[in-house]
Amino acid sequence: MLHNTRKSTWRRVALLVVAAVLVMTVLAACGSKKEEGNGTAFSGTSEGATVATYKDNGKVTEAEFNKYLAVFNFLQPGYESVTALPQFQEQLLQQYIAYKILAAQASEETVKQATTDTDKQYADFEAALEQQAELKTQLEEKKITNSDVKTYMKLMLVVVDHMKSKVTDEELKKEFETNIAKYSTVTLRHILVATSETDPETQETKELRTKEEALKIAKEVKAKLDAGGDWAALAKVYSDDPGSKEAGGQYANAKPGDWVENFKNAAMTQKIGVIGEPVETEYGYHVIMVEKRDELTYDKLDDTTKEAVESAVAYTHMSTFMSEDMKNQEVKITLPEQSPAPSAEQSPAASDDAKATDGAAASQEPAASASPSASVEPSASPAAK
Repeated sequence: MLHNTRKSTWRRVALLVVAAVLVMTVLAACGSKKEEGNGTAFSGTSEGATVATYKDNGKVTEAEFNKYLAVFNFLQPGYESVTALPQFQEQLLQQYIAYKILAAQASEETVKQATTDTDKQYADFEAALEQQAELKTQLEEKKITNSDVKTYMKLMLVVVDHMKSKVTDEELKKEFETNIAKYSTVTLRHILVATSETDPETQETKELRTKEEALKIAKEVKAKLDAGGDWAALAKVYSDDPGSKEAGGQYANAKPGDWVENFKNAAMTQKIGVIGEPVETEYGYHVIMVEKRDELTYDKLDDTTKEAVESAVAYTHMSTFMSEDMKNQEVKITLPEQSPAPSAEQSPAASDDAKATDGAAASQEPAASASPSASVEPSASPAAK
């Protein structure tokens, strides 16, 4: 079943950084006194060895980058072993430079909004410090201050609000109309007759039945439902979807955009209250009945949905900036050399962390929201991507 994994608000800010790392090509930035004036520069880090240079005499010092990494690792300790890898550090440094230039480009109005957003996030952080003594210990161990954390938050949020400021009404309407399934809400029931199943522990897949056998059973299920059969009883007997079989096959108030294509299309097009013909997906055959579906129009969207649409467009702007706009900034990375990273065979733990980072990159949007939450779905769920 669809659900959200919600982190503390102040911790979710850090996910903004992880998300963009693996979609970058060449990144850079130009230095600016404006960055220092808008509260997004770490204090006491302007002197010392240089680890990156870029156009217009810009630079990043080792102390500055180490501070950035320390706060990043504090907010997202699960990635600490990955950020120790030289190649990943270089990506983070490139990204940090990109965020610096975006922060320097932000208007006074945007910085003012980001300051308000930061104060709210930081209040959550301070409350967490009061409740969890171990957080203070972690800050001391990493030699970072509360002010460093707030600076990091503000840098992220200035970038977020700057990218949002670029979004136009025309872009919002186009995004909504093109991807309406992402923003609609549907309640439906379904029974899945699967062709295979995957062991959640070993990830091994085994065949349950052929497509022909699955379709035959799905048609039998539909006939029983058409004849007045009970959804709850039939789902328990026939459904191979662990996410809904104990709930009468129901997904309530779910987002069709999170589902595989054919399932999504059925959710958006089937007549309400009518049991449709079996729908084939990569999981098998689904017998579906839509119980309720939003009839959305752009001019009547609620604030939450409008923000989701804005976030999607802002992410597009961010992706364009990362991949296209920053190719000519003459970036030169001069990080100190480190020992070669262990191979995948030698270091399975590092490999696992890298995979986890890939997953985060796929599911998060750096310019989308000041406090994104990861939307996850069990791999066994047939409706999930």
